[in-house]
Amino acid sequence: MELAGAMGKGMSTPPAVERLIAVGYGLTYDAIVRGFAPYEALLDEIVALVARDASGPPAARRVLDVSCGIGTVAERLARRGWTVVGLDSVEHLVTVARRTHRDSGLSLSFQHVDLARDPVPGAGTYDVLVSMHTLYWHPDPAGLLAACRRALKPGGHAVFLTYERPARVLHTFAEVRALRGWWEACRALRWLLPTALFDLFRGVQPRYLSRTQFSGELQAAGFEVLETRVTFLAGISLIAWARATEPKARPRA
Repeated sequence: MELAGAMGKGMSTPPAVERLIAVGYGLTYDAIVRGFAPYEALLDEIVALVARDASGPPAARRVLDVSCGIGTVAERLARRGWTVVGLDSVEHLVTVARRTHRDSGLSLSFQHVDLARDPVPGAGTYDVLVSMHTLYWHPDPAGLLAACRRALKPGGHAVFLTYERPARVLHTFAEVRALRGWWEACRALRWLLPTALFDLFRGVQPRYLSRTQFSGELQAAGFEVLETRVTFLAGISLIAWARATEPKARPRA
C-alpha cells in the first residue's frame, strides 16, 4: 500500500485505530488514484522497468508485489501476462483484493504476509519484485529489504520506490503549478489532501531517503543498483531498478 508524508509527524495512535485507518485508506485509494495522470505515469514507469527483465516468456515470469493493498498495481502487472503474487500485512485488504480480482482471468493471487516478519512464500522463485513506497513507513526496513532479497532468484530484479521528501500540500501544489500550471496543480490535490489526512492520524514516523541513502540501503541488503531517478508529481519520489547480487562466499576457516 502506497503512503506519503504530508503534514509532519503523525500523532500517537493506538495500533487498533491505526489499523482501521490503514484499512480505510487502502479501500479508498483505488478511487483516489484511478485516472490520476501522475499515478498512471508512475505505473507506466514500473511496468516498463519490469518488462526489462527477459528471464523467460511472460507467463513463466513470476512477479512479487510487496504491500499490494487491494491489488491495483498487481493487476496492472498481471495484465501484461506475468504471473503476479501480491502480499500485504493487512488481512482485510488482502480479502478485498481477492474478491475484487477473483474473476479477472489473470494469473494473480494474494496472500496475507508481513514480508519482514513472516516466511517469504516462494522464496527464491521470483524473477522481479516491486515495492512501492513501502520503505517509507515500514517499521523494519532492513528486515523488509533482506526478505525482498530472499524472495528473488539469483540475478533477479527489483523496482523500489521511496519518498525523498514530504509531499507537503501547499509546497507540492506550488511546485506542480510552476511545472505544469494551475489546472494540474488543482488536480494534484485529489491525491495530496486525502494522503495528508491519512498521514496526520498515523502513528508512523516517516523515513525520507536521499538518493545516496536509498542506494546505500539497497546495496547493504544485497542489491546492485542499476538506475535511480526522481519521479511522481514534482519529483517527490525516487525509483530504483536493482539486481539481486550473489551472496558473498564465507571465507574458509
